Amino acid sequence: MDGQRIRIIKKNDEYSMEYQVGDIFLVDSTWYGGVNVTSKSGIPLSLDKEEYEFVNREEAVHVIDTYSYGLGAMDCFCEMVSAGLKTLAMSHPCDTREERDSYLQDAEKLCRKYGVKLYPEDEAFITDLFPEELNKGKYNYLFYRTGDVLERYMGLKEQQKRLIADHSYTGQERYRIAVELGKLLSYPEDGIES
Repeated sequence: MDGQRIRIIKKNDEYSMEYQVGDIFLVDSTWYGGVNVTSKSGIPLSLDKEEYEFVNREEAVHVIDTYSYGLGAMDCFCEMVSAGLKTLAMSHPCDTREERDSYLQDAEKLCRKYGVKLYPEDEAFITDLFPEELNKGKYNYLFYRTGDVLERYMGLKEQQKRLIADHSYTGQERYRIAVELGKLLSYPEDGIES
């Protein structure tokens, strides 16, 4: 039994700051009524049987798959847009349209939950705001509350296309487009300008 992991499920010593419900410890030794462990601060603890449960090694390691991580980020972005903390949010970029579209059903549920809208972005908006290699050839979702936000985003993309076509997407114009996108994403000014 030594070397096994336990999770605290009940705390008999309410005054001890050495352990809390949910903590996981490695068993040092056993005694007739429970186990002995060492707290994070190095204090030996004797725990009664009703205070803990054994944890499989597989349970102790929290593995988060890529899909769940991406969906969790979308949940956070939708909540921020809904609360008015962000005007526009972008999901993490996906390498393929198929990967991005695999989130569609769950992303739509999130949008209903938070009262926001989504737009599948197939043509990444490359500006000086983000390193090009993070977004070039990638696919993502845009999250927003009102149609005018999407119109402003699309308008910025059109401005950039015209500037590129006129060979005037340089210097101040590149900077202006990046700053406008940063504002639309509700980034703080010092974060946009650095």
